[in-house]
Amino acid sequence: MRHLTWPLICSACLVAGCATVSAPYPGEMEQRLAAYAREGSCCDDPAEFPYAELPASGSLDFVIGSANPAFEFQSGLSPFAAFRLPDTDQPYRVRIKSYFDGPAPPAGSIFYPVLAMMDDAFIVTRVSNLDNLSLDIALATPGGESGLSITAPFDPGQMRERYLVVFTPAVLLGAPPDERRDGDVLTGPTLDWLDRRGNGVVAPSPYGRLHISIAPVAPPG
Repeated sequence: MRHLTWPLICSACLVAGCATVSAPYPGEMEQRLAAYAREGSCCDDPAEFPYAELPASGSLDFVIGSANPAFEFQSGLSPFAAFRLPDTDQPYRVRIKSYFDGPAPPAGSIFYPVLAMMDDAFIVTRVSNLDNLSLDIALATPGGESGLSITAPFDPGQMRERYLVVFTPAVLLGAPPDERRDGDVLTGPTLDWLDRRGNGVVAPSPYGRLHISIAPVAPPG
């Protein structure tokens, strides 16, 4: 991931403007963190998650807010959104974009998304980390918004992944698990990111507005 320092974020906002649209969760960070502190795990197992169906091609906006369920992931408690992947045999890509909230950075906030992919048995096959995020500037797009995005490729012919979960590492919110656990996202790259992020990075939020898009991958030639 690019180093999301104040000059880089500021440049993005000067080009496209940052989000000021109201969202269905508290506007003040103190209230958001208070709501997050009251969260409890919804389920004992990912098999119990509420999954929304994703089309083979298309896009949708969604919110991870105080009304969303939360789960005790390997990296700690986080609100999440869960999706059932398209039922297709063709390769495709899923792109998640998280929008900046509030005033121009660094005063605003953002939900830093990580992705967990699971198979039919709800076994985790892949987990992204913060270094996979990239700054996405909304260039001269009417109504466009800047944010952070991540793209995950899927090839059903190679791996039968069926589910996608979007959440954020609890360590960013000051609430990591009591101890390290196998498979968590408190990885070396995540720790390095935390060490170098400094004070110029937009504040992590437990909630955010996101966009997901799914696009088939054309075969070579």
